[in-house]
Amino acid sequence: NQLNTFPELSIAFWRWALWKLFEADNAPRRGVVAYITNRKYLTGKPYAGLRKMMRERFDRIEIIDLRGDVRAGLRGDVARDQGVFNIMVGTCITVAIADGTKAEGDLAAVSYHDSWAGERFTRRAKLDWLQARSTTGNADNWSAVERGLLDDFRPEPFQNGEWVSIRDLFTFSKSGMKSGNDPLYVAIDQNNLLRQLRGNVREIDPALVRSLAYRPLDSRRLYNDLSLLNRPGPVMQRAWGVENRGLYSLKSNTGEGPSVWCHSALPDYHSIKGSNGGYAYPLYDRRQGEDAHNLDPELLVSLSEAYGRAITPEALFDAVLALLSASSYTVRFAEDLEDTFPHIPFPATVNVFNRAAAIGAEIRALETFARAPSADYMPRGFCTWESRPTGPLASQDDFTEGRVTLCANGSGIMKDIPDVVWTFTVSGYRVLPRWLEAREGLALDYAMTSQIRDIAGRIHELLHWFDQADLVLEETLAHTLTREALGLDEN
Repeated sequence: NQLNTFPELSIAFWRWALWKLFEADNAPRRGVVAYITNRKYLTGKPYAGLRKMMRERFDRIEIIDLRGDVRAGLRGDVARDQGVFNIMVGTCITVAIADGTKAEGDLAAVSYHDSWAGERFTRRAKLDWLQARSTTGNADNWSAVERGLLDDFRPEPFQNGEWVSIRDLFTFSKSGMKSGNDPLYVAIDQNNLLRQLRGNVREIDPALVRSLAYRPLDSRRLYNDLSLLNRPGPVMQRAWGVENRGLYSLKSNTGEGPSVWCHSALPDYHSIKGSNGGYAYPLYDRRQGEDAHNLDPELLVSLSEAYGRAITPEALFDAVLALLSASSYTVRFAEDLEDTFPHIPFPATVNVFNRAAAIGAEIRALETFARAPSADYMPRGFCTWESRPTGPLASQDDFTEGRVTLCANGSGIMKDIPDVVWTFTVSGYRVLPRWLEAREGLALDYAMTSQIRDIAGRIHELLHWFDQADLVLEETLAHTLTREALGLDEN
């Protein structure tokens, strides 16, 4: 499934240059290749063979990553990132030198410079920086890429591999389930679901209907007949069980907003952002027993020893949720999250850990609907009608000055919606507008109004806890447990 890389012409040009320099008749086997190309080959398994060949044949490789991949959308809040050309793909400058200086069998010394590291986001800033160094031919702030033969041409993410990946924190992880036909097997509520199934499913068993964590703050009902679903994920379903709680994350290209989401219902494949399917990390593995936790037991012991007290799986789960939901996490580590899962910085002190766990417990309760939003975040006048609805929900996206018109006939104007609530996104997924969009055509009655206020109130309070988590993240980054302190380098 990686064969789709072949149409990329920059890869063909690299292959031609390698042939010309090292393999053609009378090839000099010495020289320099300097290209400005698509930056995509720097990372990812499809390009591992090219990176291997370059490491083996060249003596030194210098890479200036100019970023500017407009097609990828926003990473973190790097909204100003621009390419140096009027094209959609990001670019990099690569200078590969073959001068015979390395010993036989050694690999090329790879050096990497990231334009983001110097906060060069605009086209002008990047070009000015390059022009200023054109006379000497030298850049500054190089990072050595000391990685394996097939690995990326970038330093390891998250403090050069010092932090623990969310995938390593949990013993079992799996992508969410996919129905393959959501308009038939997924609905807003059970009545609508059963109506969809009639005439399409021969024998409907109401016992197979279960809750589905469809999107952030958007619960649906699923007809969970494994024989009918496209990718039911039976192993994940057995691990999840009837009741659980779990984190859900993307494996790459995590954008602005919290980098993980907590679900208590069975998670859909796209349950974090509506696209780019992610991975579920249940707290408990019900296959192993009702109370069998799913966290790496050795890491749990290491953290308990580091903090001088027993750390429960539940507290660790909540602390991780807080740290990975902190409002600045995806901003600080936007470049790392481009290519890999979120990684966790563990606080050096138990007091900071405890605060993270307490904040995470509040985030978990709001995201999983375990409690209602606090009245402090739903004050009198919050999300009220300026004009009563006289038609069904139409989800018109005309939000202006805290108002949105929710009926096609111009009625149903809801006011006093905070801007931060309406614009809140999870990796580009606009939570409140998309929640409304999914319910187009439904009656805007008292129950629906209450649901809208509840979702808005949850977002409003979650933003508070994300900011509180950011304060804890700040303290954590000042004093973080190293892999050596956790005994992870011994494994």
